[in-house]
Amino acid sequence: MNILESLIGDQNSGVVKELARQLGVDENQARAAAGQLIPALSRGLKNNASTDAGLSSLVNALQEGNHHNYLDNLSSLGQTNTIKDGNSILGHIFGSKDVSRNVANYGANQAGLTSTLMKKALPILAPLVLSALSKKLLGKGNNSGGIFGGSKTNNSDIFGTGVAANKNRGMLETFLDADKDGSMWDDLLSMAVKAAVR
Repeated sequence: MNILESLIGDQNSGVVKELARQLGVDENQARAAAGQLIPALSRGLKNNASTDAGLSSLVNALQEGNHHNYLDNLSSLGQTNTIKDGNSILGHIFGSKDVSRNVANYGANQAGLTSTLMKKALPILAPLVLSALSKKLLGKGNNSGGIFGGSKTNNSDIFGTGVAANKNRGMLETFLDADKDGSMWDDLLSMAVKAAVR
C-alpha cells in the first residue's frame, strides 16, 4: 500500500470526508483533488529523501514533530495553525511558491477542478502526508505499528548501510511511490526542490 492508498483508498475515508468539508465540495471532488495532489507531495518528499542529508532531515522532522496528530484528529485540519504548518511543509517540499502554484494548476487541469480549490487543498493535504509517513515509519499515534517503532531511533540505524538499511529505504520509496511513474512530477518539481523538511 502506498501513501495515496493509505489516505484515500477506503471509499468511506474520513480524510476524504473532512477534506470535502474543509473545501466546501462533494466527496468525489475532494477525492479527485487528493488523487492529484498527494502524488505530487509524495514525489517531492521522495526527491528530498533521495540524498542522505535530505533523508536524515526528513526522519528527524518526523521523530521530533507531532505530525501524526493530524490523522488522529482530522477536525484540526482547517485550523489556522494547521494551515500555517501546511504552508511551511509545502515550502520545504517544493522549495518555492511558484512550484506549489504549478502543482495546483496542473492538478486542477487533470482533475477538472479550479486552481483556487487546489491551492486551498495543498496546505491541508501536506500535513496529512507527513502524518501518514510518521505513522508508517515510526508507528506514532493511534493504531500504529511503524516499520521502525515509535521510539527515538538513530538515523544511521534506520538508513545506514547493509541489507537492513537498503530494505528500509526500499520500503520508504515504495510507500512514497503514489503515482508509479513520477516523470511528469519530476519535470514539474525540477524548478526547485529542497532536500529538507522541518
